Amino acid sequence: MYRPGGKDYLYVNDNSALKINKEYIEQLKILAQKNSLKKSKMCLHNDIRKHVHEMINVFPEGAYVRPHFHPLKTETQVIIEGKMLMIVFDGAGKIVDNFIMEKDGIFMFRLEKGMIHTNIPLSDVVIYEVTDGPFLGKDDSVFPEWASETEYGDEIKKLINMARQ
Repeated sequence: MYRPGGKDYLYVNDNSALKINKEYIEQLKILAQKNSLKKSKMCLHNDIRKHVHEMINVFPEGAYVRPHFHPLKTETQVIIEGKMLMIVFDGAGKIVDNFIMEKDGIFMFRLEKGMIHTNIPLSDVVIYEVTDGPFLGKDDSVFPEWASETEYGDEIKKLINMARQ
């Protein structure tokens, strides 16, 4: 089914043809429970040199995703399960857009390269993500200086609290 991908939450698909069903998602949730971050990322592509990268990400409620951008890549996210707050920022860290993603509302979001964003799981979430390859390592994601490594700022915390109501 998969092989470890170098981090305790990262896995890489080994199959040439892959069928995703509820049982497959449940296995990813079990894998997520086995690491300290309680998340998992399954790369559906089996080679980091591929031109299209597809992943299924499992995030627990409240997981911190540091605001970041991809200077050379677009990104599309589709919610499979759960509820997530998406926030888009300008270069100075000002919030320019925010909205809830869930199956019965906005369930897909596409970002052009260079757009600073974060995903905030308001429940346990499962996301299908597509981005450009190949994998570039540390150059894939850039973190603005104003984005804390460990926690959201007050303005974002207010949005999270409002979204949970």
